[in-house]
Amino acid sequence: MAGCFLSLELDDFGIKARIVASGYKQNLIKDHCHVLFKDLPVLEEKFEPFDAGMDMVAQLLDLQPCSTAIIFVSPLSICFRNIEFPFGSEKKIKQILTFELENQLPLINEAYISDFHMLDIGKESNLILSASIVEAQIEKFFLKLDSFGIKPLIVTPGGYASAISFLRENKNIPSFVFIHVRDSEITLVLVNNGQPCAVRRFVSSLNSSEDLDTCIKQTIMGFNQRIGVDILFDIFISSEEENLEAERIYNALKRKDFPRLQQKIDSTDSLVNISPDKAGAYLLNFCQGSYGSSSFVKTYFSNIAACAALCIIVFSLFLVNFGFDNTRLNKEIAAIDNRALSIFNETFPDKKKVQDPYLQMKANVREEIKKSNKSGNKDQRINNVKVVEIMGELSRKIVSSIDIETTRFLFNNGRLLLSGSTDNFNTVDNIKSKIESSDLFKNVSISSAAADKKGNRVNFKFIIEM
Repeated sequence: MAGCFLSLELDDFGIKARIVASGYKQNLIKDHCHVLFKDLPVLEEKFEPFDAGMDMVAQLLDLQPCSTAIIFVSPLSICFRNIEFPFGSEKKIKQILTFELENQLPLINEAYISDFHMLDIGKESNLILSASIVEAQIEKFFLKLDSFGIKPLIVTPGGYASAISFLRENKNIPSFVFIHVRDSEITLVLVNNGQPCAVRRFVSSLNSSEDLDTCIKQTIMGFNQRIGVDILFDIFISSEEENLEAERIYNALKRKDFPRLQQKIDSTDSLVNISPDKAGAYLLNFCQGSYGSSSFVKTYFSNIAACAALCIIVFSLFLVNFGFDNTRLNKEIAAIDNRALSIFNETFPDKKKVQDPYLQMKANVREEIKKSNKSGNKDQRINNVKVVEIMGELSRKIVSSIDIETTRFLFNNGRLLLSGSTDNFNTVDNIKSKIESSDLFKNVSISSAAADKKGNRVNFKFIIEM
């Protein structure tokens, strides 16, 4: 029975308990029972009908698969009010609703739990429909069901909830009067433009069909006077199957040729299709405050939002500070690079084009060290070599098939500077390899290699050590 919940329908006579399985399109009743308070044994001096009734339900039904519950309480235990406020903020209304209802609730010394929804009646007014129940009743429900490991997620008026369910399933009927009939009570809900706007409830044994007829007409007339428009309401009778009281009321209204009287509705299907995890719009729920089932995020949303905003501000400040530090470091690095370039130009004035002063300085210093260490041997070797021999050796190594144009040939102090241009960078490397293959030359390095302004030739400069 995965996905099952407990549905309880309460009135002055007893408890109707159903184990309901949540379905994709509709819910299914897996098991049910009806416990009457008059049949329960009175074992204690302080008899609690609900507690004793639930003990009997636990004996008749297997409650183990159920972890949540929805409770439909008798509308006779609910105080409904229509109140107008000078502002339309639901947050503000929620804050002052308790004080506004303080003088309108019957039991002065009792704490109440209230819920409400805003009404859009086409005027510039902020009217609400509120419902209030004694908090001790909600506490009693929670304490008893907790002993079975069950948590109520919705506690709502039964007849009103049946009207809301009917409204969801019949969205094409936006305005109607819904009369929910049980053996002990009658609930009248007036729905206009898809919103439940007024609720009245009666003890069924004290109301004749004539009284109900008058009540319906007065409710409709009072609402039409409030909004200033005459609306024709369809009338639906809702009850369980074979309810004699509902049959009597329906036939009495039919004999009076009551205008727009429609068919009877099975209230069991309407209530079963309300799930504890899907309250939906306009369904009043007394699971408020400490009895609420809101998620952690929803309950502490304002605190979480404040923390998130603070984290964003702190992270933004960190990024700004990081950006300033990065800019400062880049400036310091640029200053050091400029200083290194200046030192390189002062040390090697013959180097006109500098790409990386650090690497080029390292290479040039290494060359100067080698030259100073071997200058005696080089001078001795160079004295025996003629420039004509050098040129001849270069001509033999650089064959005519290589595209090369020599622009400078300088031999000085055991070093040969050879400048020119060729077709691409690969040819520059090829020429270097050819020259290095000669026994006459000790070391060959590429001082520079770069494309000319037109981009179709590569200018190069070799430094050849003898």
